[in-house]
Amino acid sequence: MVRSFISLFSAVSSLYRESRFLRTPKQNLSPFSFAVLVLLLPVFYLSCTSCENPLAGKKPPSRFRIASWNLQAFFDGQETGTEYADYRAKSSWNEIAYKSRLTMLADAMTRWPEPQTRGERPGPDIFALVEVETSAVLEDLRSGPFTPFKYSYSAFTANPASPLGLGILSRFPILSTRSHSLQTESFSTPRPMLEAEIELPGEHLFLFVCHWKSKLGNPSETEAIRRASAELVNRRIHELSLEYPDTPPLVLVAGDLNENVDEYSRQGGTCLTALMPADISPESFIEATATPRAFIKLTGSPADLSDPPAPTAAMSAPATAAAAANITAAPATAAAAANITAAPAPGPANPAIFYSPWLNAPWPGSYAFQGAWETIDHILIGPAFFDNRGWEYASFFVYDQAPFTNDAGYPDSFNPRTGKGLSDHLPILADFYQIRP
Repeated sequence: MVRSFISLFSAVSSLYRESRFLRTPKQNLSPFSFAVLVLLLPVFYLSCTSCENPLAGKKPPSRFRIASWNLQAFFDGQETGTEYADYRAKSSWNEIAYKSRLTMLADAMTRWPEPQTRGERPGPDIFALVEVETSAVLEDLRSGPFTPFKYSYSAFTANPASPLGLGILSRFPILSTRSHSLQTESFSTPRPMLEAEIELPGEHLFLFVCHWKSKLGNPSETEAIRRASAELVNRRIHELSLEYPDTPPLVLVAGDLNENVDEYSRQGGTCLTALMPADISPESFIEATATPRAFIKLTGSPADLSDPPAPTAAMSAPATAAAAANITAAPATAAAAANITAAPAPGPANPAIFYSPWLNAPWPGSYAFQGAWETIDHILIGPAFFDNRGWEYASFFVYDQAPFTNDAGYPDSFNPRTGKGLSDHLPILADFYQIRP
């Protein structure tokens, strides 16, 4: 086994899967693949309803919107043994309860704000969904509550035996998909990272949908797992930069990262976090010494994306037990269940830097814990959306009104025992426009 790019934990292998939509699956590893062990892969699903681009033959849209929403444990009515306790038959969860939840969500979608521009379709063009049980549930969502939005394409992934996974619904064609996960001797990342290449008018979008480790448990241990997930994002961003050296591709990272935009300051600046301010130097942290790219930099200034700011003075910080070890990454092709060796790819020179709308947003958050707002749901926007050509970032919005909120103004959490509510997270949305020649 070849040792590779992350060194937060010992004896680690990464599950990596690639599928092609309406194309022949690749049988060879990319020249930038970075590891050795191919394992049995997670359940993966990619489909379209008509196998045709619904926008074909029509004037290409000049705007697109993407929404991200953690649906809070969206289980079906069939018990397989992996469900949370409240979603099992002994807790009176069944097919009737599931259908009732779909109906409530459908009613909420009829109250989704209407587009402000004449002729635009209702709802987001792309929906990143977190905490969806199976591909069948994703299809029920597409053909049920989200029917008014007319999604023709969908993708889903989940780790084996994991209770929940990730989904994408899209009006634009999904050209290819990859599922990335990490597994060690002592833990597995709770969910994989779902990557989709989506065909926008004039350009391709690389969308990464994530659900990082929660903060339940030892703080240093859970932070280390989130940093490992951040390193996985960095690796793919680096690979894309090598594949597209002349024109950086459009990149978005969406989902529930279980980390606030200001997590570093919330922790008192005493530890390296998976999301770091762009103007902070992490070199004094032993975790950064061991894994210099195990975090993502965030900025609220588009100028920082092309000209990163100089780090502030070095800061003293205690060493943590998460310091050090080697993580191995293991890519896999759809055909494989065997051991394969490959030369490791060169690591990224610097952590990826993204624009975070939260840093300029008037909303306090999209999730509340013990009455305190948190900004753990994200749509992180890559530099190519700020280069004054093609697709550009326009605005950000949090749906903080009924039916998504309760009378107190907090997310209207779903209660499986009463069958009331929607989700303990609010949907967030980013809007983009196209500069045409």
